[in-house]
Amino acid sequence: MKKKSKYRIRMDELKRFKKKHKLTKKEKERVEMWVESGHSAYDTRWWDELEQEEELDELLSGLTDAQVNYVYSHCMNWDPFMEEPFFDFNRLDDLDLKNLPTFEEEEEPEIDLPF
Repeated sequence: MKKKSKYRIRMDELKRFKKKHKLTKKEKERVEMWVESGHSAYDTRWWDELEQEEELDELLSGLTDAQVNYVYSHCMNWDPFMEEPFFDFNRLDDLDLKNLPTFEEEEEPEIDLPF
C-alpha cells in the first residue's frame, strides 16, 4: 500500500475543511496559505490572525496614511523566538487613536524673486 505524502494529506484535509465550513473569499485565501506553509486547516490560528487584522483595519479606518504609518512604527515589535517582526497589540493600547498627531505639512511661504 502506497503511503500518502504529508502534502497530499493536508490538501485532502483542506478540502474536507472547506466543505464543512462556509468561508468568505478572504478566509479561503488565508486557510490555503496556512495549509501551503505546512499547517493543518484545523489549526485555527490563521483564523485568529485574520480576525485581528480585520479589527486593526477597522480601528485604523479614517486615519491618514501618515497616521497609519505612525501607529505601525509605534506598535511593531520583534519576536526573538520566531525571529520575525509582529504587531504588538499591547503597544496599541498606549496610543490614543482619536488624538494622534495630524502630520499636516506646513506650507512654505512663497518668496518673490527679483528675476
